[in-house]
Amino acid sequence: MRKYAFTDCVDLVGSAVGKFEGMKKYVSTGALDYDRIDFSQVEDVDYESKPSRANLSVNAGDILFAKMQGTKKTLVLDLKTQEYVYSTGFCAVRAKENIINRRCLYHLITGKDFLAQKDKNCSGATQRAITNKGLEKIVVSIPKISEQKEIAKRLDLADGAALKCQQILRKLDELVRARFVEMFGDPIENPMGWDKSPLGKRCNIITGNTPPRADAENYGTFLEWIKSDNINTPDTYLTVAEEYLSQKGFEKCRYVESGSVLMTCIAGSIGCIGNVAVADRRVAFNQQINAIVPSNDETLYIFWLMQLSKPYIQSMINMALKGILSKGQLSALEFPFPPLPRQTEFANFVRDMDKSKLAAKKCLEKAEYLKDALMQEYFG
Repeated sequence: MRKYAFTDCVDLVGSAVGKFEGMKKYVSTGALDYDRIDFSQVEDVDYESKPSRANLSVNAGDILFAKMQGTKKTLVLDLKTQEYVYSTGFCAVRAKENIINRRCLYHLITGKDFLAQKDKNCSGATQRAITNKGLEKIVVSIPKISEQKEIAKRLDLADGAALKCQQILRKLDELVRARFVEMFGDPIENPMGWDKSPLGKRCNIITGNTPPRADAENYGTFLEWIKSDNINTPDTYLTVAEEYLSQKGFEKCRYVESGSVLMTCIAGSIGCIGNVAVADRRVAFNQQINAIVPSNDETLYIFWLMQLSKPYIQSMINMALKGILSKGQLSALEFPFPPLPRQTEFANFVRDMDKSKLAAKKCLEKAEYLKDALMQEYFG
């Protein structure tokens, strides 16, 4: 095993998107679900009106990974996906095959050691991310090239076990979606004729904020400060924040209690606007997020109502002007609100599914633990 600077093992690739006719699929960082594209988050864009961040072109065989701190999103490009447009929030690399083969590079990039070094070398005031300079500081251990084919096979098998667990989780989510439609119908078409109300009439809508960064004492360990990265995930519940406020910062923040639904309402990609997650604890949050605090409705009904209404929500956005869904716009959007007993019946079903999801997540954790152990053996 030999140590290398990461940038000695790869070529940094990718180029600006050249002018094209018609429409292309745009994959934002929010549209990548770990190692697969979530096509429900993918936009069709034309050259003239595409978001400014939709400006990365790559080739089959290249590997993308998200630049942002605290993210694990990696994709190997093939002949089909090379035709898409990607966000500049991705870094694109190509393996130097005399040092590391493509599959080993993929596994290396998804490993804890690489991700930890990536996070350590991120920079930026608000949205910390890795730069080319930061990548130069990452040091990796590479096994002999003659051993890498067999190593990649073993790591692929470990990934396969994790993939099966992930597929179970997706199936459970599909069951919940189907149950929602069975009980309530499509929330946009409202075929069952439920009473509709503006969201702001049923829930309290709160826009987050950022305590002044000029005063470092606003930040500490007292309360989680949620950003859109904690929402733009497949999880029902918020992931743990990377940054916390101090007690002093808490006095200047906007926060909600457990049982609220947080929504990304400002983003560089329309695919991220309308993403939601449930707060299962008190959290503060930034100005890219609006919190939906139910008064008399079930939180899990509101969460899935928002999930299934994303096309309706996103239709309010003009990305050519600015990717913002304001508090006023969100408050004015009308949604169906069935009687509370029906909502409660659905919420109980979701909780039952969540128990099954918990078991699947435990299996996933075991598969990931095995992968981590192999990674330590081969790349540690």
